[in-house]
Amino acid sequence: MAADQDKPTLKSLMKAIRESKEELTGHINQKTEHIQQSLTKIEQSLSTLAEQVQEMETRIGANEDNLSDARRSNVKIINIPERSEGTDMVGYVERLIPRLLGEDHFPTPVTIERAHRLGRATDRTRPILVKFLNFRDKDKVLRSARDKGTVLLDNNRVSFYPDYSIEVQRKMLAFNEVKKKVREKNIEYATRYPAKLRIRHGGGFKLFSAPSEVETFLSSVQDEG
Repeated sequence: MAADQDKPTLKSLMKAIRESKEELTGHINQKTEHIQQSLTKIEQSLSTLAEQVQEMETRIGANEDNLSDARRSNVKIINIPERSEGTDMVGYVERLIPRLLGEDHFPTPVTIERAHRLGRATDRTRPILVKFLNFRDKDKVLRSARDKGTVLLDNNRVSFYPDYSIEVQRKMLAFNEVKKKVREKNIEYATRYPAKLRIRHGGGFKLFSAPSEVETFLSSVQDEG
């Protein structure tokens, strides 16, 4: 009889199962709550990170624009022998430009705000970065150099380049293919800051911000020249 009393009854078994289930459910709920809290913290961190990235991209874009604006009046001059400038780089470059590109193109001397060599002195000739006081002088210098073609200083070929930012250079390069098509149609064009193409047509000028715009324009015009 005592042995029968020691046997678990159906009621006690059901109670034990229910208690175990409640304990397991509670444990699972607790774990789920912890996981949900962790996920919420991760989502908040990702949201904060996304905001920080967006803010950084905005600042970088603004800095890029500011740098591009600051470079608007700059020209790089390549292959001027080291120490040619002596101790007066600004005065040297102001005298050099008419000498290289033609006195007749510069009846009024260009005015340079500052000029210096780029990089540390090595065995290689460093470029000279020139900032003009007036960006129109910069345009005149680049145009005169382009029109002259080969520019020589004591049998050394000298080159003149705009001082564009990497982003502007990338946009400029995107026009290269369409420029070939413009030349094939004998249409006069010029690059305009920042990263635009100006085309002379019909007695006036058209300004394009993207190569696709130029493609559309070219499809509607006849060859000139």
